[in-house]
Amino acid sequence: MADSDEWRVHKGSAPRSFSDRLVVQGGSPGILELSVCLLAGSKSTPRGLGVFRLLAAACASEGIRRDTGIVSWLHWPNLVTIEGRVVAKASLSLAAPNAAGKTQTTIGISVNCSAGNPSDFPPSLPSTSILEALGVEIDVDLLRDKILHALYWYDAEWEGGMHRKLVERMRPTIAWLGQDVEVKTASGQSLRGRARGLDDLGSLLLEQSRKVRSLPPESVELVREVN
Repeated sequence: MADSDEWRVHKGSAPRSFSDRLVVQGGSPGILELSVCLLAGSKSTPRGLGVFRLLAAACASEGIRRDTGIVSWLHWPNLVTIEGRVVAKASLSLAAPNAAGKTQTTIGISVNCSAGNPSDFPPSLPSTSILEALGVEIDVDLLRDKILHALYWYDAEWEGGMHRKLVERMRPTIAWLGQDVEVKTASGQSLRGRARGLDDLGSLLLEQSRKVRSLPPESVELVREVN
């Protein structure tokens, strides 16, 4: 891939110090874990930097599809599922802006390639692995490259203000849009309503009693479909 040189990949447990475009690849046996360091400009995230967790999950889903051919789904805001089971998770940590006003953003991406039930996956949702879904082991380095390839372009397009284009690409990959859901917020609230869609900045539009509420990705911990 022409853009693979944009990332500096090192293998280890975690970044020792922040460096833009540094990727540290680690993880326990059967788990691919990536820690991706990115400088985020304030203009790129009008509703908060939490959107990068959403972008990372979308890139993990796209990387899995491109590498394996498996149909994976974005489980907004930060999970990836295969047949309703969690296979990947994205996280986010932020540090103070640097002298140029850009925030030091570290994105975490964890993919269950062949392990059992990762402890950091939501216990309230079933989980799976790529091995279980595909039937064969995969090359984790190839999967990493597919994920980073997607992240390179998603980050460039978001920074370039192409928010609507990216969200339109993500909408069809969310299986429960249009369905009744239960939303657990980061503050501990439980909300029920119909998931009407995403707005142009990636927030969930939740309809409750004919009123639509906008929930930014950073305000939500988990969404579950209500059967």
